[in-house]
Amino acid sequence: MLLKDDWITFPEGVKLFVLNEAEDLTWGVIRKFELNDTQAMFIFDLLDEVFLKRVKPLNFPNELDKIKDAKSIEIRLLALDLAHKILWPLQEYLEEIDRLILRLGGKVPQLRRLKGTSASEQILTLDNIVGTVKELMSKHRDFKEQRLTSNKIVDKRAKHVAPTVDNWIKDYVHFSGAGQHGSLQRAQYLSKSSNILALSKEELNSLRFFLTSYDDSIKVSFNKKKGKLIVSEVIDVKAEKEDVSIDNLLREFQNQLEAIEKDLLASQFILSEADNNLQQVRDILWKAIGVQDKAKALSCVRVLIEKRSLDIMLQEDNRFKSILKRFISIKYGNSMADVLDRSIDKLLVRRLFLEMLLVDKLSLTEQETVLTAFYLTNLVSGANQLVYLDKGDNKLKWRELQVTGNNIVWVHEIA
Repeated sequence: MLLKDDWITFPEGVKLFVLNEAEDLTWGVIRKFELNDTQAMFIFDLLDEVFLKRVKPLNFPNELDKIKDAKSIEIRLLALDLAHKILWPLQEYLEEIDRLILRLGGKVPQLRRLKGTSASEQILTLDNIVGTVKELMSKHRDFKEQRLTSNKIVDKRAKHVAPTVDNWIKDYVHFSGAGQHGSLQRAQYLSKSSNILALSKEELNSLRFFLTSYDDSIKVSFNKKKGKLIVSEVIDVKAEKEDVSIDNLLREFQNQLEAIEKDLLASQFILSEADNNLQQVRDILWKAIGVQDKAKALSCVRVLIEKRSLDIMLQEDNRFKSILKRFISIKYGNSMADVLDRSIDKLLVRRLFLEMLLVDKLSLTEQETVLTAFYLTNLVSGANQLVYLDKGDNKLKWRELQVTGNNIVWVHEIA
């Protein structure tokens, strides 16, 4: 299963294709072959294994043959369609896709280069670089191989591995669990993990800044000394923070919320297009997401919330349940894929859906995302909140979630 810590290390062009195009193309193939939800999830999981190079392209048809009720499907034609539409654009990354297509009896198309490929090939040269951990992992293919500390660390299989960026992150996620981490989880890891004991004071401080940047997307400074990364706090020339009054802050929020509403289509317009049928509003929303029509998608969600039908849609519409399950699997791990089928509160499902829609599907900025979520969750009086105002930096933020056992739960203590 494709996890967040896997895809953020893809070359930029590959990441853009996998996250922005591959899913819609795959759904097109699934609909063409009239596959059910179980078969659809099998294909998504198998493609993830190919993207991660755990399944070789030439073995793809054999693995595809393991799909449920394979005898009722033209496996060769299905494999060829997937190879042409989803795997061929990744030929330079995966290699052998041309041979796969020929083996399946197809014709190899002309190669098209992925957007952002050239930028993704930058090699990291560390000299007072400022940025977040995830930015550097995305932009520089060799960043994850940089050593963070001097001595080897022990991984979850009890093997000694190099103290690289990649291995330290894996150890942190294994110790703290998948999902978002706050200052409490970081403090527990930095005080209780067995791999921390051998660190010098300098390495411990460096690792603390590294993990804070990884969790909270805070910019830090990176330097390389004696073969390892030194991560330190950025000296902020804006240290003298403006003393923003709460009145000015609220006035600014109000202006931003009014700007969001101004961009949306009138609810009557959506209902008219749907013949006043909420089932058809779902269809309009689905198509709007597919073409990333932000205004129309958000307008449809507003109608569904105003008509108190969003929760019902997330319970019974398999299209939205499927893409939400996939988002949950990518962000929180394969074991969380069926969390929607368990007993889980509606507010939490709504929180997950809006994050998926705003961040993953519509590609809004962080500020746009929380403002839009705030706007949508205040359409109905008395609705519980999904975002909150952090008085420390006067910013709206998502209410945090974390994985506990086999479930996703709220983090009640806001760190």
